[in-house]
Amino acid sequence: MTIHILSPQLTPPPQAYLSFIDRMRRVASSHGLDWHIELDSNGAATSNTDWDLRKLNKSHDLHVPGSCGFAVSRDLTAMAASTGWHPSQLPEGAVLGEDVQDFIKALIVEHCSSGRSTGDTQQIARAARRLFSLVRCPPWELSRENFDAVLGLKAWSDKPARDFSTVARYIDENLISVHCPVRPELKRKESSALLGSLQERQHAEKLPDLSALLELTRIVFQETPQTYMDAVRFGVVKLALFTGLRIEEVLTIPADCLVWDEHLDIVTGRPAGTVGGVSRSLRLHYYAEKHIDGAPNLLVEAHQHVPAMFEDVVVSTVTEMVEIVGPVRELLRLQQQNPSRFPDSDCRIFRTSSGRPVWTSDRLFLSLGRSTAGRTYPLQLPLQEDTEIKPMLYPGMLIALGRHAGRSMFSVYGRSPESKLMSIKPHSLRHLMNTEMFRKNVPDTIITHQFGRRTVAQSYEYDHRNLAEKLSFVKLPPAASKVLPAGSAKELVGKMVVSGMALQSHLGQSFKRIQHESGDEAAFIYLAANADGFHVTPYGFCTNSFSVNPCTRHLKCFDQCKHFTASGVAEHRVTLEDLRSKLVAMRDAARCKPATTVGRKNQIAHAERLIAGVSAALHAQPNQSVFADGIDHSTLKEDIFK
Repeated sequence: MTIHILSPQLTPPPQAYLSFIDRMRRVASSHGLDWHIELDSNGAATSNTDWDLRKLNKSHDLHVPGSCGFAVSRDLTAMAASTGWHPSQLPEGAVLGEDVQDFIKALIVEHCSSGRSTGDTQQIARAARRLFSLVRCPPWELSRENFDAVLGLKAWSDKPARDFSTVARYIDENLISVHCPVRPELKRKESSALLGSLQERQHAEKLPDLSALLELTRIVFQETPQTYMDAVRFGVVKLALFTGLRIEEVLTIPADCLVWDEHLDIVTGRPAGTVGGVSRSLRLHYYAEKHIDGAPNLLVEAHQHVPAMFEDVVVSTVTEMVEIVGPVRELLRLQQQNPSRFPDSDCRIFRTSSGRPVWTSDRLFLSLGRSTAGRTYPLQLPLQEDTEIKPMLYPGMLIALGRHAGRSMFSVYGRSPESKLMSIKPHSLRHLMNTEMFRKNVPDTIITHQFGRRTVAQSYEYDHRNLAEKLSFVKLPPAASKVLPAGSAKELVGKMVVSGMALQSHLGQSFKRIQHESGDEAAFIYLAANADGFHVTPYGFCTNSFSVNPCTRHLKCFDQCKHFTASGVAEHRVTLEDLRSKLVAMRDAARCKPATTVGRKNQIAHAERLIAGVSAALHAQPNQSVFADGIDHSTLKEDIFK
């Protein structure tokens, strides 16, 4: 890999780069930002000169979001050095150069002024800082190889990797680098992994831990809160459990969130319940996230229909919170009449997408300042006139749920030493509710609407049902019951084929062809005779049927066979490693032959193809298809001599 290692003084900046910086300077100035930011010796921005990103997008963020500084990440440079990177590839000093600082500032202005959130803008700035902590060249000398080297340094998670790609996109769009295009090609996550059993869930790590979920539910419904803040947090968790809303959406729910709809029969004009329908239903009014469309300063109004089985708990929770928070809300409304007297309280005014004004005091959940946060529950009234009142914030809920260090609900109310150490991801509750709705066979279109999403595909990202649950609602036609015994493995395979889960397999394709040509009965007879497609080979698992199609490759699974699945079994790995050693020896022997030897080139190419296949099998994760887009060797090739 060729890495461009050039001094910032080696080549002058191109006109496109200078124009980009100059244009962003003018935009920053038009928003009241001074381009110069004072830095300390470690590259951190001083508070009195750092930018307030809210000026760029008119955001209603409570706290001032800054530039994140321009320090070289010593953790990353140390990691690079430990993996063999030459010191000449890495920047010198503790602070990024002025050209790099100008580029990062321009990125911040471009990204934030286009309507992106301040938080997302800070992530892009951090990505640029990480990038330039690992390269020693000016922005206009960046190349795709630089990005590939940074991405290859460690196993970055999805979001940081996408942020690097976003930085590269801005470089390409503005022709900043002389090596454009520089945008790297991100590797997609392998989606063809197989589950180990019928009961194993897809991406189960995104669901809440069962023990932590049960303990959290017990705490919020059975324990008596010790403080006012705990009482409010209990209410937040209850609504998160029964709505599946994002935790930020729960925190911003308005106090008047309950909306009752009356339903009438359009023919008789009588309540719909008298003719077999529903006379009354409940909707929850909230402000949706990820629908800002370039306007982070606006609140997007949305509604979620509350299932009848959850109406009582949602209504009782909201009613309880209105009563508990009521005195705090009334005091904040008095303070907002003269906000200059109460600078510590949050008296901001927001705007909805329809233009309606909304005050912080209109929220269902309000918190007390640090000096009064430990107030016992119920509140001892009256409150002091200057009591600090703030909205409930996401970082505080992370602490309450044990995700960050601090006083969590588990540590205070847990019944056992083990439960006091538990934690739970707030977003896992959304994954849980989504999965439960799929388990109850709720149509995907309704689930998508319920969670305020724009596409059905987004809902399936939150579907963590196991295979047995997915197949429980699949009904086979009468023709199948004669040849596929109920509860048998053959019935299971039949359901997978009929539902489309195994449609791309050799068995599924053959089933569809026979069904089209000869009808259902013939197709299911074929399926019954061939639904044994799982075998153990010396190298891993094979998902093809051998009953009518013996292995035409004589168990050369590693030769791009699409039916080959990694097993993770130690014996199989030893066999593969031994095989690779033999193939390498064969290739080296072929290379030692004279260049004029007949077949030498083909022998080397054949050996290298097999070595690559064996290496792919060794690097594949257990239960993962090694060659998802490989060759179906079970399909006989046409004899051209007939």
